[in-house]
Amino acid sequence: MTSLSLEQFEVLHDEGAQMLDSRPTNDFASSFISNSINASLNGSYEYMASHIFDKERQLVIICHEGKEGESVLRLEEEGFQEILTFNFNLWESKTSSIVRVKAAEAINFISVMKDVSNTEDWEVLHVKGVNSFPLADLVNDYEIINENDVIYCGNGHKSMAAASFLMAKGVNVRDIVGGLSAMLVDAPELEI
Repeated sequence: MTSLSLEQFEVLHDEGAQMLDSRPTNDFASSFISNSINASLNGSYEYMASHIFDKERQLVIICHEGKEGESVLRLEEEGFQEILTFNFNLWESKTSSIVRVKAAEAINFISVMKDVSNTEDWEVLHVKGVNSFPLADLVNDYEIINENDVIYCGNGHKSMAAASFLMAKGVNVRDIVGGLSAMLVDAPELEI
């Protein structure tokens, strides 16, 4: 599979193409290309991509070298029709980052915390007093989230997808590293 050249990618980026970054959430949070949205191969990749991106439009997948095939194959099986890939290491321009909150510090953010897990997962386990704002709902109405809210999900994959989606819409939020799984271990003072 041939990846886009830097020049080809820059043209598509400038034209506002749909851009999915399939790298791990920690890699994405520390350095990503503006207007790209993270849906990590390590998480609910197909679910997130299907809810965020239009399957009928061209999609550019930003990934680590060697992950192109898996990134494309998994989305083709979901009905995405025109997929291109770009090796993140070729990008030399300024990248952006997402501010993250450590799970041990989560108690300090209860008043602005939002859970972006699926409704079913939220009903099983969530931080007491934190409302459900499923990723699928967020895509349809991102204004339900406020600037500087702190979002989380079960393990951090959906919250990173949500954080990157919101940034592309001009809403800056923070996510909790490792999500609810990390809070269960590192924030025992939380009521879960």
